[in-house]
Amino acid sequence: MREHGSTTERTLVIGRPIRYGLEHPYFGFDEAPGEAHGVRADLVPGAVVGPGRPLLRSAHLTDLHIADTQSPLRLDFAAKTAIERPGWGGAATYAFRANELLTSHAVAAMVETLSRLELDVAVLTGDSVDNAQFNEVEVYLSVMDGGVVRPVSAGGVYHGPQSPGWGDPWYWVPETGDSRYQRLWGYPTLPQVIPAASKPFDSPGVGAPWLACLGNHDALVGGTTAPSRDLSLIATGDSKPVALPDGIVAGEELTTFLARPSAIFSGPAREVSPDPERHLVDTAGYVAAHRAREGGPGPAGHGFTESNQDTGTGYFRHDPAPGVCILVLDTNHREGMWDGSIDREQLSWLADELRALTGPDQPVVILASHHGTPSMGNGYGICPDSPAGVAYAAELLEVALSCPNVVLWLNGHHHANRIVAHHRRGGGGLFEVTTASMTDYPTQARVLELIQQDDGVLRITSTIVDHGAPLDPGPEPTDVAELASLHRQLAANDVWRGGARYGLGGTPVDRNVHLMVPLSG
Repeated sequence: MREHGSTTERTLVIGRPIRYGLEHPYFGFDEAPGEAHGVRADLVPGAVVGPGRPLLRSAHLTDLHIADTQSPLRLDFAAKTAIERPGWGGAATYAFRANELLTSHAVAAMVETLSRLELDVAVLTGDSVDNAQFNEVEVYLSVMDGGVVRPVSAGGVYHGPQSPGWGDPWYWVPETGDSRYQRLWGYPTLPQVIPAASKPFDSPGVGAPWLACLGNHDALVGGTTAPSRDLSLIATGDSKPVALPDGIVAGEELTTFLARPSAIFSGPAREVSPDPERHLVDTAGYVAAHRAREGGPGPAGHGFTESNQDTGTGYFRHDPAPGVCILVLDTNHREGMWDGSIDREQLSWLADELRALTGPDQPVVILASHHGTPSMGNGYGICPDSPAGVAYAAELLEVALSCPNVVLWLNGHHHANRIVAHHRRGGGGLFEVTTASMTDYPTQARVLELIQQDDGVLRITSTIVDHGAPLDPGPEPTDVAELASLHRQLAANDVWRGGARYGLGGTPVDRNVHLMVPLSG
């Protein structure tokens, strides 16, 4: 493993083709020079980097999407229909990734890299798991806290659609060379990968206090539909669908999944090993799983409180260091669909917190949520005659900007590196910082250092971090670092989401940059 993965020292770029498929090649990586920090003075025209006092060193990870890849409740079979059946509306497009069995290994590689950076806190902004299953939550918590990670359910033997015994060449089947991934797109044939990826392994953990946050995939099945007893029985059972049932009307796939989700899973199926640990979690269950963990780097519940567990909410305050406050929000839309909203009770809590945090003697404030301004408009299931029960992006941003001490809003959901400045009337403002996913390319995290400069400006230094796994996984990847390397390479070559071609890495102003913010008072 490399020591710290900072992209100021080196970056990874798509290199030469390794293999050729009938439609396009499969690429490896090359090293390229590091990317120096730029300066964004959007909120303080003319501001320059100067000496000052450090307040906080934090990491931002998001959208890990650790998945039980052989769960009977996965929509991988529906992904096969997502292109020819546009009625899915995008809900099934992300239901299968060629690298998904290796995601826990990639996250373990990232937390090992981050553990060397002497962080004050790490902040996760949701979608830590993929399908709202308890066993997925346990895997993610083990990776983050440190300890033995069991990446495969049902006793640790993989029998999912990427196994040769499944007999479906639509999926990438690494053990054989006859799937469409090898034929069309040059994917590798690696017989040892699934057995190696299925073995328990040790994660070092992030080695610093870390905070959790709810995303849509953490408490909604497929990130889209509300959990139920019927769906939980499917998840824990022994029948895994392989195709949609007859009778699902073309164009109504998504509406059926939202209104009658069990119907989607009632088609042709194969017998698989059941696992009671696959039961679904709602918000209260997700919070309870965090609060039940003992040991680890803390804080207790990773921020979630007893009140959160009792009320089924996911918002809280945490003060990670003197002079800094983090307010974690719960933007999940309980009624369903993947975008977010914020309920009135929570918005009122936020407004009260920010009123108390306004003033020159108060700490600087960081907001954290899964959804950001582009994805905070979900009105699904809200009565159009009585829409006032929830608020959306504009109102949330107005509340955030009402407090001059709010300097940063961390979020995820979009799987992209992106930084946007929001201006406050009368001067100043905050930066909304979105970080790329750990499952889709470029599989990165972000380090954010807050420095109170002597000239009265707060400097937030953003640095993108690659995990320290090798550039190339080698011909027979079997250990955690090699599997993490393969995960990143597969993500870069992703066929459906465009991989490295899709631009999720952002531009230089979204990555390594000094964000300059005026301090109140």
